[in-house]
Amino acid sequence: MDYKQSKFIIMIHLLQNKTAVFTVILLILTASCAVPYTAEDPPVEHPKPDSLFVNVVFSVREHHSTKITGVTNENESDIVRWSIFAFEHGTGHFRYASSSSGSPLTLNLLANQRYSCHAIVNYPVSGTGAFDPSGVRVPGDIMDKTAYIGDCSAQSLPMFGSTYAIPRPGMEDNVTINVRRLVSRIDIRGLKVDFSGKPRLSGKTFILRSIYITNVYRTTRYEQDYMFTELSSTRSAWYNTGGWHRGETADTGIDSIVGDISINREVSADTPYNVTHSFYVFPNPTPLSQDIRTMEAWTRRCTRLVIEASLDSDIVYYAINVPDMERNQIYAASNVIIHGRGSNDPEIIDIDPDIITATVEPLIEDSWDGAGNVTLD
Repeated sequence: MDYKQSKFIIMIHLLQNKTAVFTVILLILTASCAVPYTAEDPPVEHPKPDSLFVNVVFSVREHHSTKITGVTNENESDIVRWSIFAFEHGTGHFRYASSSSGSPLTLNLLANQRYSCHAIVNYPVSGTGAFDPSGVRVPGDIMDKTAYIGDCSAQSLPMFGSTYAIPRPGMEDNVTINVRRLVSRIDIRGLKVDFSGKPRLSGKTFILRSIYITNVYRTTRYEQDYMFTELSSTRSAWYNTGGWHRGETADTGIDSIVGDISINREVSADTPYNVTHSFYVFPNPTPLSQDIRTMEAWTRRCTRLVIEASLDSDIVYYAINVPDMERNQIYAASNVIIHGRGSNDPEIIDIDPDIITATVEPLIEDSWDGAGNVTLD
């Protein structure tokens, strides 16, 4: 039988302009001597003619840069490593290929066979949440894998997606894999100071010291969206619960994506602060705003964007709640205006519109809409 050549194209669109984009091309050609990769102690696989297998070649065609906290030139590469897995329906057999760069990947797939396909991008190879593609035996080894916020870095934001596909020689198929970031992004898009209604503050110097995120949940699963409120109430499951990890041991790697702590810029009515800062955290759907003055023990609470400033010699805090967070969403705090003196602790909820005003809303931007599509056509 004469098999015609088929072409499949995978396109993964990640961030662009504050994003990364790369396109993966998948060519399916007839191949000889193809031996599928199988799990340990797999079901007996009866020999099949070589002509039934096709060579699947994955290659990165282009990629752009991604915006990271405190970076204005947007120079970091977003493709650190990636893996593709294809699980054969009903047999337990599977194939995978990995790359530590943008180099091509190749799989041998059985024509007309249904496959569960999974793409995992920028997974850590060391640290608490280290992922080893060679250790995968079933889809759950990927989907149930726990990611840890301390393993994320400015150069490596993990992403995951899956779908089904049936390779068919001699014809073209269209399949889409939505690749979604495991993180949420929180932006603060500049701020202003307006003490016109507070004459006793108008003569004080306002220095913006730091901007950071508190109450960051430490873990998430690759597949699970955490679209529920049953997050741990154990304080150790969270990071930076006291404001710049007071009373906590700093986690290596997290600080660079959850805070800018050395801004030290004077801000006044005549000199607003117009810099955008972007922070990356795991989703936290908790809607609760807890006040430490009314609690005997620490409990889970919504994630907060904290502005730390000094008014002459006083250190003050302005906390903006970011409730009901989902992964792969941008939450932007814009129109931020400081009207009065902040609190003495970022965990005390006593900041009202008379102190600070801001517009906080989830945004769907072109660069973040769906994170990315892996399209085969």
